[in-house]
Amino acid sequence: MAFPITSTGIDQFSSFLSKCGSLRALIVRSMWLKEHFMKLPPVVSNLQHLRHLNLSRSEIVELPNSICDLWNLQILNLNDCAELQSLPKGMRFLRNLRHLCLRRCLELTHMPSGMGKLTCLRTLSMVILGGKRGFRLSELQDLNMLRGELSIRHIERVEDKKDAKEACLIQKQSLRKLYLDWDSERMFERHNDVEVLKALKPCPNLQLLHIQGFNGSSFPPWISTVTNVYVLQSAAEYIVGAQESTAAVAAMSPLLKQLRLTRMPNLKGMLGREVQGAANTPGVLSQLQYLSFVYCPTLTLPLPRIPSLKKLLVWNCPNMAWASISNLTSLKSLIIMDIEGLSCFPEEMLQNLSLLESLEIREMKNLRALPRSLASLTALKELAIAHCAQLKSLPKEGLRGLASLQSFNINECYNLVSLSMGTKALKSLTHLRISRSNATTLPEEVKYLPTLQKLELNDFPNLTLVPDWFGNHLTSLQELTLKYCSKLQTETFMVGSL
Repeated sequence: MAFPITSTGIDQFSSFLSKCGSLRALIVRSMWLKEHFMKLPPVVSNLQHLRHLNLSRSEIVELPNSICDLWNLQILNLNDCAELQSLPKGMRFLRNLRHLCLRRCLELTHMPSGMGKLTCLRTLSMVILGGKRGFRLSELQDLNMLRGELSIRHIERVEDKKDAKEACLIQKQSLRKLYLDWDSERMFERHNDVEVLKALKPCPNLQLLHIQGFNGSSFPPWISTVTNVYVLQSAAEYIVGAQESTAAVAAMSPLLKQLRLTRMPNLKGMLGREVQGAANTPGVLSQLQYLSFVYCPTLTLPLPRIPSLKKLLVWNCPNMAWASISNLTSLKSLIIMDIEGLSCFPEEMLQNLSLLESLEIREMKNLRALPRSLASLTALKELAIAHCAQLKSLPKEGLRGLASLQSFNINECYNLVSLSMGTKALKSLTHLRISRSNATTLPEEVKYLPTLQKLELNDFPNLTLVPDWFGNHLTSLQELTLKYCSKLQTETFMVGSL
């Protein structure tokens, strides 16, 4: 039944609920933006048979402690309660509670102690640690039926690694996603991040690990047992430290396939000094297929050989050891973005990448030239160059080896007026897109693309004419797109079998 969220409506709502002693499920929703459900009527605590209480997306600030009298409650859904600040102190009395949903409750600052007694819990979206007061990490010890995802916030409040070890995350076999969060603006530093993280080893079934605010120097070896790892705002200097070279690590079954490293201002390299120069790739990296670096300004050490790596993203890492990319011989996709001050890449960078199928170079304000070793990318199918304002031409020698190239995208390279005669070697190119150019005419090299099927010209403010050779050479063209070419004068032209 629907009741308006007004003082009169709430009274009607309370009156109605007082007559529903057998109610099993209560779902409260604000149907209109102007309606704000901020307070739970006291009468709800009289619904002794209630199993399911859903207050998700409401603007409730706190729950009354009387809600803890609902001993039969199994589901308490508080997802997206953006204003919720605290949970009732008596939460430990909800012994039959199976699902406590707290996703995106961003204003929730603390949780009561004693919730470790809720041993029937299957869902616990988030816990907020409280140090000596409030919820302690060790209270997770007996909650071994937890499944799905778990977020642990304010881990910096853990004083002893013993508390972390007692959480027994390794016993929670049904957890699939784990979010570990240290406050990046912590008031004090305990210098125990490495020990605490090592003690928080999860079960081998974990699929996603998200680490934020970790200030240790490197990561424990158990991260290799997780399929997908995302590290954000960490002060770590290395991913693999000295301890990862031990026999114990070698005995692990590495499962790490995706590793995302974002906003790591102190990261120097993948391998610590003790591991650099090892004959074999450390076990933690042996199965890695995707690797990304985003804003890692101190990343200077060469990348190690990673035999299974298929995709690499480098974004805003100005001191990257570019030549070491040639070590990644199994690479199929390479994306480089926003590198300040770099005018050219070393020739060695693209050597040995004979399996590379996709290359994207974007937002390189100072890039003036591409390496001639581009020609070694014999398997390349897709090439994209965007936001490279200083790039004036493409290397003739660099295009000659791109016989497999099928798609070429050029965007916001305003000074690129020539594609070079190397385009004659692009025997497989079917799709060419050029966007935002200052050119007054179509580059003449386009006429040497007899296999071209799709041509897009987007935002050519100075383009006045379509060249005479257009209809005679592009005999395979099937689709032509002209957008925002305001000065284009040609009204009609013939293009083969278009």
